[in-house]
Amino acid sequence: MADLLQIVDLADAGQVQLSLHTGPGQAETAPAANFPLPLTGSELAEIRWYFTEYPENTFGEAKTRAEKVEAGLKDLGLLLFQGVFGSSDEARSLLERATGPENDQPQLTIISNRPEFLGLPWELLNNGGDAFLTSQLAGVSRRLSPGPLDDFSGRLPTDQLNILLLLPPSGEGSGSIATEALTALESLPVDAELDCLRPSSPAKLQEQLAGKPGHYHLVHFDGFTIDGQGMCMEDGSGGVTSLDAAALAQTLTGAQTPVVLVNASSSSALNDVMSFAAGLAENGVPQVVVAPLPIAGSGRVLFCENLFKGLSGGTPVAQTVATIRQAMKDHPQRPSATGPLESWDWTLPMVFESQNYSPEAIVVEEAAAPVPGMPQPEQETSATDLPRGGPYGLIGRHAEMLDLERRFRQAPVVLLSGDVGIGKSELALGLASWLRKTGGRSGGVFYSAFEVGAGLERVLHEIGTSLAGLDFADLRNEDRRTWVVDYLKENPALLVFDSLQNLAGFPAGAPGLLDDSEMADLDSFIKEVAEGGQTWTLLVSRRDKEPWLTVPHGSYRLGGLAGFDRIVFGTRLLEEAGADPMRLGPEYLEILELVDGHPLAMEIALPLLKDVPASVLVGELRSELEHHQPGADEEGRPPCLTVVMEHAFSRMSHRSR
Repeated sequence: MADLLQIVDLADAGQVQLSLHTGPGQAETAPAANFPLPLTGSELAEIRWYFTEYPENTFGEAKTRAEKVEAGLKDLGLLLFQGVFGSSDEARSLLERATGPENDQPQLTIISNRPEFLGLPWELLNNGGDAFLTSQLAGVSRRLSPGPLDDFSGRLPTDQLNILLLLPPSGEGSGSIATEALTALESLPVDAELDCLRPSSPAKLQEQLAGKPGHYHLVHFDGFTIDGQGMCMEDGSGGVTSLDAAALAQTLTGAQTPVVLVNASSSSALNDVMSFAAGLAENGVPQVVVAPLPIAGSGRVLFCENLFKGLSGGTPVAQTVATIRQAMKDHPQRPSATGPLESWDWTLPMVFESQNYSPEAIVVEEAAAPVPGMPQPEQETSATDLPRGGPYGLIGRHAEMLDLERRFRQAPVVLLSGDVGIGKSELALGLASWLRKTGGRSGGVFYSAFEVGAGLERVLHEIGTSLAGLDFADLRNEDRRTWVVDYLKENPALLVFDSLQNLAGFPAGAPGLLDDSEMADLDSFIKEVAEGGQTWTLLVSRRDKEPWLTVPHGSYRLGGLAGFDRIVFGTRLLEEAGADPMRLGPEYLEILELVDGHPLAMEIALPLLKDVPASVLVGELRSELEHHQPGADEEGRPPCLTVVMEHAFSRMSHRSR
């Protein structure tokens, strides 16, 4: 067993005490040392600003301000180190013995019941050089008391890694890592399953865990806001409720859940997150992994990949988080307004523990060799293939996807509308893929795009043959419709009908793909399916209203990319174009605002920054936009897109035009 270094908060005396545990009952303690809390409220606010706001505006004074924060973080680590290990010869000796070359790497545990003490970035500990103490440690954890920990006694499956995912009431500012988590699970060499709780309410959670005790290796609360009342969750009826740590812990421990992951939203106060995580540990949750602020870009990928690799491989949680931290530190580039930026977000992941838990490795079961001559079972399918999206796929849009999914709880038919190039199809495909992979629509996901003149018959054929095979085509026309409608009425499926504007003709006056009777036929089909109350139908159009559509439906108007999503997409475009970040300046943000985060307009405008300074480009675009007069053929196209297209065309050589 590795040695254990403990930093104990003696809050009443305003001191800390270091001890080294080398075995059961074998502990040495250094004299207590005075330890005032080193961070003021304004300094904590600066650190929060650095992680949450700075990447969206890295110009001018913001850059200087961020450099001060980064220097302050390194100095803070030195201050913490000196306050604990430099306080006495005995403390220095204990550290030297624990980290000596003849020993295994020790674990460091921070012990306190004060959230402001637990929330200090102890991962920054350094002695003034380039190296951080964490590189010499097996892991860093936080506990509420210094006594020995009991062992987790639950027995969990070893044939598959089981994860339960909960989603917040709103995706705004959540910093969700759900997509990255799903991708990481899919890439594991062992079997893994992710269940997504819908709705993610306390009652539903209790029901789910009570029905599957000893099943989940990890319960993931993704992007939730935590305040002084607890965690803000759905109440199951469209509202929001708060759940305190003690009540949540009771539900989790009753189902023998060993690990909880909480990545908090950007609006959560650090002390509230620390109090909540400590409350979970205090009330019996064995291991709590916390990211108190959102992690961005590739940091999310590194976090998820290493977390699930460690859990499935049988690595202790604190050691797994140490691996995550090192991976994020080794690859610190994150998206920002000036392109890839080195971040200190490797300091964010933390572990609280109340019980010892060493995961059992998930065993890879070898498939039996096929018997010669024996037919192999065919894989069942209950969906049509989803097409590939555009060249960039779905960038961000987590809040929109979460909001869109929840619109279906109010109405089984939703019309998703937006201008050309705004990303409607990408969002629809992203939602379809998400629901398929997380089991949100167990009856299947079916996608049809109306780009050519084929109406309901094609839809019925694609759905029917994907469910019943080619024999479906042998049914009579009316029987095919009845069969599909009955299936969709009885099973929770998702239908996606894309490019709906083409049916009646787009732009206005253009010939449509279907005549009035064919559109009425499709309308009645959608209405029939909706009456079953099981299947959701997502209609995608450039129009906010389709004149032939009479079925009652909800509406969702999609706007441009906002906030950090806008920055992430811009970073990717600038990297591909080879644009020099030094040419950008604060006018770059003005360009993003001028095109209102419109993805296609960004895709056309930003590569121009390779040859044109942002200060010049924004002036030219603004002038052209002021004088732009929309033409009759610009229905569904925002003025900014037309102006950007014409400007980019004007900059081409005669031959390129």
